[in-house]
Amino acid sequence: MAEETDGIEEAFEGQLRVLVTAAGQIAERFARAREEASRKAQAVSEQAAREMQDRFEAERKTAQLEVSRVHSPDWWDRATPEQMSHTYQVARAWTKDDPEAARAEQTMRNEFRSRYNLDVDKTDADPAAVNAAVQKAERDRADADAERHRAATEAAEAQLLLNQADQEDRRADETRLAAEHEPNPETRAQRLAEAEAAGDRSTAIREDGRTAYDSAERREGTASDLESRGIDSQTVAARMRSDVSQAKPATEAIRANSSKTLKARNRSSSRGAQLQKPGMDR
Repeated sequence: MAEETDGIEEAFEGQLRVLVTAAGQIAERFARAREEASRKAQAVSEQAAREMQDRFEAERKTAQLEVSRVHSPDWWDRATPEQMSHTYQVARAWTKDDPEAARAEQTMRNEFRSRYNLDVDKTDADPAAVNAAVQKAERDRADADAERHRAATEAAEAQLLLNQADQEDRRADETRLAAEHEPNPETRAQRLAEAEAAGDRSTAIREDGRTAYDSAERREGTASDLESRGIDSQTVAARMRSDVSQAKPATEAIRANSSKTLKARNRSSSRGAQLQKPGMDR
């Protein structure tokens, strides 16, 4: 008598067949795109070729880290079809250029065959389902790339704002220094007020820059972390859009302390000016 099942295992394997087939196709496209980008960079200049090679080297190291997990039985016991297919996609995309990726791909082939009776060269997956999976993956990747571009733009804008804040800080310091050596009480008070205003502008601009910087930096870090764990691109893009940062850029710790000191000095100088009334100047 045939043993009855609840259908979960069959659904798991059916999904895996579709996703692995789609992953293989996407990986081939990535590999070809990488080769084409390398050729175009070499045609432009030696510098462009070196920059492209540096980028590929960084991506290759990231790929090595991801595919290394396939040699652990524990990973196979916990991995979802999405995680398996994503990791297989990475290994397949780099198998011609990296020995570790090639070894990982062979390991995955063996595991697919022994665990799920799945031959990656002949998965018997539904072509329509595979095509839909490929199209979805491409849309998800486009969304993730768009979010990365937005994050890079925000980071650049944030840096400009932080630079403007630094300029206002310097203007406040210079104006305050001039006030300290100004013999005319009214002029001195006016310059101290100008320094106070510059400090306030610096604080406001720096806060805007910090907010933009946080959003860009955190989303990029979140995306990298999620992708390293095999999370699909659609989920990554959605998380990047909704991520709310509470952190600060590394340079902001120094700038924040500097700003606090600046404000303290400003308040101290202002009190001094208020205590020293016109006609009391010596």
